[in-house]
Amino acid sequence: MKRLADYLRGLGRVERIVALVCAGALATFALAPFGFLPVMFIAMPLVVLVIDGALADRAGIARVRAGFAAGWWFGLGYFVFGLWWLGVAIWKDGAYWALPFAVLGFPAVLALFYGLAGAISAPFWRGGPLRLLAFAIAMVLAEWLRGHIATGFPWNAIGYTAMPVPILMQADRLTGIYVMGGLAVFVFGAPAFLADRSGRIAGLTAAMVIVVSSLGYGWHRLSQPEPAAGSVLNFRLVQPDFDDQDWATEEGRGKVFATLMALSSEPPAPGTPPPDVIVWPESSLPFLLEERPDARTAISGMLQPGQVLILGAARFAGRKPDGWPQFHNAVYVLNDEGETVSIAGKTHLVPFGEYLPFEDFFRSIGLSALTRLPGSYVPAANRQMLVLPDGTSLFPLVCYEAVFPRLVADGTGDAVALLNVTYDAWFGYTPGPFQHLMQARLRAIETGKPLIRVGENGVTAVVDAHGRVRDRLPFDTRGFLDVHILHPKAAK
Repeated sequence: MKRLADYLRGLGRVERIVALVCAGALATFALAPFGFLPVMFIAMPLVVLVIDGALADRAGIARVRAGFAAGWWFGLGYFVFGLWWLGVAIWKDGAYWALPFAVLGFPAVLALFYGLAGAISAPFWRGGPLRLLAFAIAMVLAEWLRGHIATGFPWNAIGYTAMPVPILMQADRLTGIYVMGGLAVFVFGAPAFLADRSGRIAGLTAAMVIVVSSLGYGWHRLSQPEPAAGSVLNFRLVQPDFDDQDWATEEGRGKVFATLMALSSEPPAPGTPPPDVIVWPESSLPFLLEERPDARTAISGMLQPGQVLILGAARFAGRKPDGWPQFHNAVYVLNDEGETVSIAGKTHLVPFGEYLPFEDFFRSIGLSALTRLPGSYVPAANRQMLVLPDGTSLFPLVCYEAVFPRLVADGTGDAVALLNVTYDAWFGYTPGPFQHLMQARLRAIETGKPLIRVGENGVTAVVDAHGRVRDRLPFDTRGFLDVHILHPKAAK
C-alpha cells in the first residue's frame, strides 16, 4: 500500500487530473441502478492519496487552490458519468445545441461544490485521519449547499453511494442524507490510512465503528414488527407507457386518455380486492381538466361507487405580463362523481424544464422572447396534503420533489403514505429513473411512512416505511399494479 500511495502522490498534473476524473466516474457505479458499493473503497482512497500529492509543498492560497482543483476534477467525473442521461431528454426534445451544457456544463457547475469541499479541507490536510475528517465535514457542507442554493439540486448526493440495500439505508433516519455523505467519505476513504505512519489504528477503528453502528441500527430497524393495522386502503397504480408521438395530435391525445381509462377499469386478479384509489402519473392528462367536462363525466362513469381517482395534470394559473399562459403542475383527487375533492400543486419546479430562472431580468433587458414558454409553470403557493373523501391524507411529492429531504423535514402530519407521481419517460431506459426511485426510497425511511410511486413508464412501485420495495412493475411496460397500504393504529 505504501508503494501505491507513493506512486499516486507523485503523479504529474495531467495524470492527477485523469486519476481524479476516473475516481469520480468509478464512484457512480455505487449509485442506482448498479449499487456496487465496493468501488467506493477504490475511488475514495484514490482521491485522498492524489490530493496528498496535489497539496504537498504548497501553502496558503496555493494550497487552497490546489484543494479546490482536486475536488472539482473529482466532482466533474462524478457528475458527468452520473448525470449523462440528462442529454437523452435534450436529444428527444430536439434542442441539440443544449447537449454540451446538459452533459458537460451542468456537471461542471455542480462540481464547484466538491471543489469547495476540497478548498475548505486543504488547510487541515495533514497526515493521518485528520485530513479525511476535514474532507468529510467539508463534503457535508458542500452537499447541503448543493441541495439549497439556487433552489437546490441534491441529486446523487454522495451519501447514496453507501446505501445500496435496506440494511444500510436505515441510518439515514438518524443522520439525514448530507451527514450520511460525510460518514461515507470517511469510511470509504479509510483504506488510505494503511499508507500512513501515524493515526492508522485510530482512523481504521473509527471507520469500523461507523460501519458496525450503521449495520446494527439497520438490523434493529428491519427486525421490528410491522405496526398494527386498523384498516387497509387498496391502490391501483397505472403505468400507461405512452408513445411520445401520441401527444402530438388530437387523435393521439384521445388515445392517451382512453388508455388510462381502460387500464383503470380492468378487473383485478382473482382474490385481489378492487381498488379504493386509482393513481395516474404526473402530467398524464393530455388536456386541462377544467376545459373538459366530458372527461369528468367519463371518469365518473368509469369509477365504481366509492372509488377515488388521483391524477396529475396541468392547471391554469393565469397569464404572464406579456399574455402567455402559466400553469400549475397539479395533482387532483376526484370522487366517483368526477368532482374535485382535493388538489395540490408542485411547489419545487425544475429550472429550465418547468420555468426559466431570472425571467424578470431577461424581460427587463428586452429578451422577452425567452420568457414566452407555452409550457411555463409557476409553483403552488404552499404545500398541500391530498385528502380523500373519507378524510385519509396522502403527502404528495411531484416528480423530482422526492429527492429533496427538506420537503419532508417538517413532517408529513397524519398522512398514511407519501405519494410520488412522476414522468421520467424523457430519460428513456437509462440510470436516471432508477436513481430517482432510489432517492425517493430514502424519503420513506426519513418519514417512517410507505411510499406509493407512479411513473408514466416507470419506475412504478410501492415501498414500505423501511425503504424496501414491496412490489413494482417492469420498466417500459404498460400495465397496472394493485397494492394495499395499511393504516397504522399507532406509530412505533
